Amino acid sequence: MRNLFLGFLFATIVQAALIAPPFFAWAQAQTPPTPLPLPSDVELNALVDARNWNGLGMAFNKPTDPASFNRGLVWLRNRFFGGGGLMVSLIYARNLWLAGSQLNTSDPNKDIRLTAGMMALYTFEQIVIDGAKCEDQTAPSRRITQMLTTNQKAALDFVKQQPNETKLKLVDLAIAFENKTAPLRKDDDLICRGGMEEMRVGLERGTQHELPPDGHYGKNVGVEAPPDWTPKFRSPEIYTPIQESARANMRAQLLKLVDAAPIDQKPADQK
Repeated sequence: MRNLFLGFLFATIVQAALIAPPFFAWAQAQTPPTPLPLPSDVELNALVDARNWNGLGMAFNKPTDPASFNRGLVWLRNRFFGGGGLMVSLIYARNLWLAGSQLNTSDPNKDIRLTAGMMALYTFEQIVIDGAKCEDQTAPSRRITQMLTTNQKAALDFVKQQPNETKLKLVDLAIAFENKTAPLRKDDDLICRGGMEEMRVGLERGTQHELPPDGHYGKNVGVEAPPDWTPKFRSPEIYTPIQESARANMRAQLLKLVDAAPIDQKPADQK
């Protein structure tokens, strides 16, 4: 298992320098966007410390050069090992998927898409376990829906296509890393945002703006809570037993998520 993960990391750091994934979507464009340098590590750390998740997302969404992309991967990896929040995990998983999709290797020890799949599983754990702290439980539920249907869907679908042994290794790696980073992770306000409570506060004293049409009838209206609003967290006495229960059942949830069979599962004719 350790060799498999080390292979992932080696492929991530060495091969990412050879490509510029943010340009993939512009491959057919007549005038590709001008690459911009990624903010410095100090500036990126400042965005995290300020919980400026929109700013962090925008920093990584700009078209960049290969060297900046590779530096960004290293920064994301280091923040991940340091207990980075949900936004760090989401961006890291996405960029790993972009890099792996471009490389498109058939060697499982160098396939960065598997690393992205492991990060998607880790992100699911992060939302479920850290989301137990949220007073408004509709917020983490929404985050789960978002990651399963949009953000991490491609990576998880890719994992589902792998041999069962690979799925089991990825699940166990994701669980091991969640246990490793748990003491380092702080209250994550991003997981606790976007729920019904924030919408209620936004309607009462926030701002509203019309969103682009999505193909359905009627107008789409975005609601934003006032700048001084922050989500509330449960006390440790309430969320700790919930987290313990979530961890106890997590392996079964992750196996189901990627359609993996437990290693001790017996054939149907032997039951």
